[in-house]
Amino acid sequence: MLALLVLLGLARYPVAQWPLAVALAAYTALLWYRPAAFLLVLPIVLPAWDLGLWTGWMMVGESDLFILTTIAVLMVRDPPQAIDLRVASAPRVVLLAFTAGWLIATVVGMSSPLGATHSDNAFLRPDNALRLAKGLIEALALLPSLRQRQRVHGDAVTLLGWGLAAGLCAVTLIVLAERALFASILDFSTAYRVAGPFSSMRVGGGHIGAYTALVLPFVLCLFQLRPRWLGSGLAMLACLCGGYTLAVTFARTAYAAGMVAMAVAGPGWLWAANQRRTHALAFGIVPVVLVLSALAATAAFTGMHERFAASAMDLSTRQQNWRAGLAVRDPGVPAALFGMGLGTYQRTMLSRSPVNRPSDLVLKQDDEGTYASMRVETPFYLGQKIALPETGFLHLTLRARSPDGQTALGVAICDKVLLYSDNCRGADTKLVEPDHWVTVAAAFPLDGLGGRALFGVLRRPVELSLFGRAGHTIDIRDISLSDDAGRPMLVNGDFGHGLDRWIFTDDSHVSWRMLNQYLMLFFETGILGLMAFAALAGLALAGGVRALRGGALAGAVVAGAVAGFMVSGLFDNVLEAPRLATLFFLVCWCGLIQWEAGASRSGRSAGATMRLSSK
Repeated sequence: MLALLVLLGLARYPVAQWPLAVALAAYTALLWYRPAAFLLVLPIVLPAWDLGLWTGWMMVGESDLFILTTIAVLMVRDPPQAIDLRVASAPRVVLLAFTAGWLIATVVGMSSPLGATHSDNAFLRPDNALRLAKGLIEALALLPSLRQRQRVHGDAVTLLGWGLAAGLCAVTLIVLAERALFASILDFSTAYRVAGPFSSMRVGGGHIGAYTALVLPFVLCLFQLRPRWLGSGLAMLACLCGGYTLAVTFARTAYAAGMVAMAVAGPGWLWAANQRRTHALAFGIVPVVLVLSALAATAAFTGMHERFAASAMDLSTRQQNWRAGLAVRDPGVPAALFGMGLGTYQRTMLSRSPVNRPSDLVLKQDDEGTYASMRVETPFYLGQKIALPETGFLHLTLRARSPDGQTALGVAICDKVLLYSDNCRGADTKLVEPDHWVTVAAAFPLDGLGGRALFGVLRRPVELSLFGRAGHTIDIRDISLSDDAGRPMLVNGDFGHGLDRWIFTDDSHVSWRMLNQYLMLFFETGILGLMAFAALAGLALAGGVRALRGGALAGAVVAGAVAGFMVSGLFDNVLEAPRLATLFFLVCWCGLIQWEAGASRSGRSAGATMRLSSK
């Protein structure tokens, strides 16, 4: 069944299918030969392989196909044993409580009548609850295999750490490419904030900063590679990659989270290395100094001083956002205990709030076919990454209408990855006749679009964007974009394949989230869900500390990773990105495993003491 789901995903994949198919086939063969390879491969694929800006997919991504493949192969090749499903008492209670809380919130979110009208904006649909729950579901499915590897070989946490460090380097390569194309790799004076491979940031969010803070402590695991000089070199390289990526986020919370993560992991690693009398491994304190120094230098000598100067104003904006979100909650005990339901925040704001209302996007049918209807409440853009000829013009035709005859259609073609647009050229068309389809035609010169970098190896992505005025609805259909020879540069312009290849972005970040992970959890999962999450993170952190006290080097990195991620949630909703949530939960599982191992050691020590006393 899982294999069929993977094949179905491949068959419907809207961009080049063969690279993904080859990668999945190669990964399947590798897993069959080396089942533990999932601990190295998934931490690379989860953050780095994301073509959502080109596919338009939000509910399913490439990483989901890799996870389904992992579970399918492992269930046949190396299925976990019954003992791997039995978690120790304290982790079992916490895990069951957290899972139950998210299950209840998912059911409530799926059944909520708020925003029940049809929408093709995934944030405004009931199945948005499943999209958010996916991160936990996938991590739970991988937990038995993680525990099995740790039980049999005792190296699951270390292997996962190597994979996370490699994933950080892969993400940094993508970040370097983005910086080379749109800013400069070593120019820190321009606060160009990267998005990297995180298409989940289409409506804002600090996902790449939270990811980097979560993963950065795991670079210390590379010091355990043999030969020692190779491990030290790779650890230093990975640390520089992580420090660079964190620095070019130009995000204050990301800086704080990274500093906390390394401030916990570095000294902890040093202490554990001294406990084990492995002084060579104590060299791991050096990356901590490098990262903290790099972040301090970036904050001190770049445009970050402007962002720090605006901290008071930004805090006021966040407080207004928090108050607006809490004001639309249901009164009463059920909502306080169990929340409004997972994935319901945007629907609730649209239905009840006078401010911070998100925009909507619906595909509708009439006698002429399918068209897109955008109800614009915010700076909302519907776009597609397009192919680009070398010279000439791009010729655009489409049809648009305004139900009230009081808006205008904006069209722009820009160099753009996700957050910033450059070299734009566009046109506006007023739609003054209510419910009357107007044919729009425009030609755009190619000069200056799609600039190249690194000796022509890299080329800027170019995007066609459509937008309207806030407070109005605009309908669009039959979009065509071609070059001078008539070759099509656009795919799915008639929306015959839904929103495949189309993405929406929004500049009003406060319309899509509460800018605090803990308030967002309280809103959607209630007091019980928030307490369960705090217990899960707290036990994972305690597991890392317990392992650290026992001399386990990996305990330091797990404790640092969890601490950094918790700081990331102070001013953002970081669990809204399912891939990031999956990685965080996998790190938490490592902390739970370390707690179990510490409990087992304590039990054996107590048993030995009792036997000695009886003698």
